[in-house]
Amino acid sequence: MKESSLLILTTLSKEMATGKHFKDLPDELLVEIFSYVSMEDLAISVQHVSGRWKDVSQDNALWKKKVFSPDMNTTDEEIARCLKNMPSLKAYCPKRGTNNNIVNILCQYCEKIDHLEFSWSQRLNKVLVKRIVEAFPNIVNLSIPLPQETRNQLEFAQLISQFQNLTTLNFKDRGTENVAEGTLMAIADGCPSLQHLDFGYCNFPESEIRYLLKKRGHQLLSVTLTCYISTLGHELLCECTNLKRLNYENSNDDLPRTYVDHLSKLSKLEELKLCYFKTNQTKNIPNIFYKQSLSKLVKLSIFYCDDFDAAELTGIFRQCVELKFFYIRGYSDSGDGFKYVSNLKHLEHLDIACCDSLSDKSLEYIGAGCKNLKYLDICCCSLLTNKSVEFVCAGCPKLEFLSISECPLMTDAVIESVIKCKELTVLDLKWNVGISGSHFYMIPSNLTHLKELDICGCGNVDSKSVTKLQEEMPSLKIIEETKRQDEEGIDIDLEDSTFFTSHFV
Repeated sequence: MKESSLLILTTLSKEMATGKHFKDLPDELLVEIFSYVSMEDLAISVQHVSGRWKDVSQDNALWKKKVFSPDMNTTDEEIARCLKNMPSLKAYCPKRGTNNNIVNILCQYCEKIDHLEFSWSQRLNKVLVKRIVEAFPNIVNLSIPLPQETRNQLEFAQLISQFQNLTTLNFKDRGTENVAEGTLMAIADGCPSLQHLDFGYCNFPESEIRYLLKKRGHQLLSVTLTCYISTLGHELLCECTNLKRLNYENSNDDLPRTYVDHLSKLSKLEELKLCYFKTNQTKNIPNIFYKQSLSKLVKLSIFYCDDFDAAELTGIFRQCVELKFFYIRGYSDSGDGFKYVSNLKHLEHLDIACCDSLSDKSLEYIGAGCKNLKYLDICCCSLLTNKSVEFVCAGCPKLEFLSISECPLMTDAVIESVIKCKELTVLDLKWNVGISGSHFYMIPSNLTHLKELDICGCGNVDSKSVTKLQEEMPSLKIIEETKRQDEEGIDIDLEDSTFFTSHFV
C-alpha cells in the first residue's frame, strides 16, 4: 500500500476511535476510501446513501483510471443499471457484445467517455455510430468492429474520421473478408491525431493501406498489422520511423528476404513482434538488429517463423542486449541456441513455451546467464526434465513466476529445486501426471511468498496433500478446477468503518 493511503487510513482509524462517524469525515478522506470500492458498488450503493456521498462518489479523481468492463456473465439489465449511475465514467470496455440499447444508454448517461472498446461481436449500425460521435466528440481511444455489410462501411469510417482527438484506433474484427473501397482512406484523411493503429483482421484494399502509411506514417507510434501488405507496403512501413511498437504478422510469402533487413530503419522501436515469416525471410531476421540498430528495443516476440533456429537466436542475443522481455514460439532447438543468452543482462521475462525441441541444455544456459529473471514460462516443452528446473532455480534467485505445466517428464522431485526460488509468487504445475503432491510439504516453510498454485489437470495428486497444504497456507490460492471461478463478492455495510479499517490498516 502506498504511504499516502496508509496515512489516510490510519487517520481514519484514529478519527473513528474518538467517536466520529463517516458524516464527519472530510471529502478527500472519503474519496480515498471510495477508491477501494468496486465500480458497481460506487454506482449502485455508495451514491444512494446520501446527497453528499453521491457528490463525492462522482469525483473525477475516483473515475480517472477506472474502466467499466462487464464480463460475460453480466446481463444487459445489470449493465444498463450501472451505466445510468456512472455519470463520471471515462472508459467502457465490455467483454461481449450487448443489446444496442446499451449503447443508447451509454450515450445518454455517460457524457465524459473518452475510451470505448467494443467486443468484436458488437454489431453497430451507422445510426448508433453517429450518435456515439455526437455524444463523445473527445474520444481518444476507440476499438470497434466494422459492419459486415460493405454498403455501410464507408459511411461508418467517415463518421469515425470526425474524431479530432482520436489517438488510438483498433478495428476489432476476427475477419472481415470484403471491405468497401475508400474505407481506410477516410480514416487517413480524417483522424488528425491518430498515433496508434490496429488494422485487425480486415481485408483492407492493399492500396489503401499504402495510402494511409504514406499519409500518416510519420505520426504513428504503434502499428498492429495482421493483414496482407505488398513489398511496396512493407517499404512504406519501414519508413514509419517514429514507431515505438510494431506487431507484424507477415502474410506476404513473396517478400524478398533482403527487404526484411529494412526494418532496422525503425530505430525508435521499443517493442517488436514478428510472426509467420517464411524460411528464406526468417534467415534475415538477425540482420534487423545488426550493429544494435534497434538499441531501444526492450520487448521482442518471435512467433512461428519457419525454421527459426539456433543461428537466428544467437544473432538476436548478440545484438539485442537491452531486452527485458523475450517471447518465442516455434523455435527449433539444437542445444546451443541459448548459449549467448547471458548477453541479456537486463532480461526479466522469458516465455519459451510450446518449443517441443527445447532441451535441458538450453535451460542450463538460462540458469547460468539470467540472474535477473523474474518470469519464466516453459510449459508444453515435452523434452524438459527435472534437471532443467534445477538449473534455472539454482541460477535465478529473483524468479517470481514459474510455469512448467504440460511437461510430461517432470516428477514430484522437481519441487526440491523450485523451493530454492524464495521470491516465487505463482507456480503453475497443471496437466503434469507425474505430480502426486508428495513433496508439497516442502512448500510452506520455503515458499512463504507463494500466492497461487495451479494443479489443474494433475490427475494423480493426492487430495490429502492438497488439504494439508491449504491448512498450512490458508491464503494460498490453489487452483484445481479446469475453469477458474470468480471469487464471490463480499457484502458490506458501506457505513461500517470497521470494514475499511480492519481490511486495509
